[in-house]
Amino acid sequence: GAARPKMGCSISSWLLGAALLATADGLVASPRYAPQLRTPPAALAHVAAVHLAPAARPVALARPVAAARGAEVRMAVKESVTRSAVKAIGWRFTAGIVTAITSYFFTKSLAAAAAIVGWDLCSKSVTMFIGERLWNKSDWGKDTAAKGADDAKRSLVKALAWRAFAAVNTFIGATLLNKGKAGVAGKIAGSDSVVKTVLFFFYERAWAQVGWGREEVKEEAA
Repeated sequence: GAARPKMGCSISSWLLGAALLATADGLVASPRYAPQLRTPPAALAHVAAVHLAPAARPVALARPVAAARGAEVRMAVKESVTRSAVKAIGWRFTAGIVTAITSYFFTKSLAAAAAIVGWDLCSKSVTMFIGERLWNKSDWGKDTAAKGADDAKRSLVKALAWRAFAAVNTFIGATLLNKGKAGVAGKIAGSDSVVKTVLFFFYERAWAQVGWGREEVKEEAA
């Protein structure tokens, strides 16, 4: 069924080419039009040849276009590994101070507060770094006018996403380190969530103003 349209197209092309050649021969042979004829028969024959093979032209043109599309690249702003590590360490130091204050306030014990801060330090330092590297793969919320700096929406979503993980982590650690006292652990995790969500947002906004560790890399266009 698919061969019939090709056969019809081929016959039509042959008929059109034959008509063009016949017209060229007639004009050259006619004494009336021969002196006025300005288009050489070879040019008309070339036109006929083009019409005789219409299917070959799109294929030849499609290859350079496809090659050009495959070669397209775009510039994207990414954060270096060192920048992600420094951000993670800086936040862990800042958050550790808040956790020490809230833990001591609710437990009245320096030993318990130190244990919870130690738990946070061990469990969140690496996960914070991993989170930064995962966020680095996404260009959503990056302000192109500000050389790829995070905009306010991206900073807010990062703060909420990190706090969801960190609150659960702190609750588990505080419960285990306070002999199963879930009430105290809930107070510590809850107060941390309120204070640190706001603090993390402004921490991200401060880093958005720092150009160090941001670099342009080439990426293949989708």
